[in-house]
Amino acid sequence: MIRNLEELELERNENRRFYTAENAFDGLNDRQFIKKFRLPKENVRDLIHELSPFMIHPTRRSSISIERKVLTALRFYASGSYQQDIGENRASSMSQSAVSQCITEVTEALNQPLVFSKHVYFPRTIEELNIVRQ
Repeated sequence: MIRNLEELELERNENRRFYTAENAFDGLNDRQFIKKFRLPKENVRDLIHELSPFMIHPTRRSSISIERKVLTALRFYASGSYQQDIGENRASSMSQSAVSQCITEVTEALNQPLVFSKHVYFPRTIEELNIVRQ
């Protein structure tokens, strides 16, 4: 009986269909893209390339691409919204828990010393601080 239940569950999982998220790079013009993600397309492409070595690549178990993970996290950072709102959006077709995992993974990749030191700079003198304030 347990074997039958396992087989039914495997069969059900194989028949599961996922919505395909729109390709933000092709589906949005430059203005829409910046409004949604707060960065130009070229910067996001560079960021995806830069974060890729620090992220988990898609597998059979988790087929979320690195591009999609980064875009999901950027959308969350840009909106200041709740993960659930992003997850329930039909365009993303991701559960809240998947969104949470994307945000965590991308945030950890962004905090890698090689990435962090390249993009984050804190003023070290009063003069530098004043320049930033202007």
